[in-house]
Amino acid sequence: MTGATRLRGANPQTVNILFYGEVYRMYTDKTLVCKDCGNEFVFTAGEQEFYAEKGFTNEPQRCKQCRDAKKNASRNREMFTAICASCGKEAIIPFKPRDDRPVYCSECFAKQKGE
Repeated sequence: MTGATRLRGANPQTVNILFYGEVYRMYTDKTLVCKDCGNEFVFTAGEQEFYAEKGFTNEPQRCKQCRDAKKNASRNREMFTAICASCGKEAIIPFKPRDDRPVYCSECFAKQKGE
């Protein structure tokens, strides 16, 4: 690479290249350990670049299988029924209602939020 200078960075997994006054960051694949299952997984250079573009500062802590399992577990959560404090219709909500707090159906909640 003519006109290019390799810069040393704090992170050995990242290489910064100074090319005609512009700094370009090049990533290399990293092997990480999943905090749930303990298996190793690869945090690819492309994924690192995506994280950097989005402004994410933390590396992933779970492998794809554990991330998917966690995501699916939150989708299958228990739902509760309650009576809307505004219109009196039945509302299905993702939390257990308490007597000291009003509960609203989706339509009334949207109205309350818009006020």
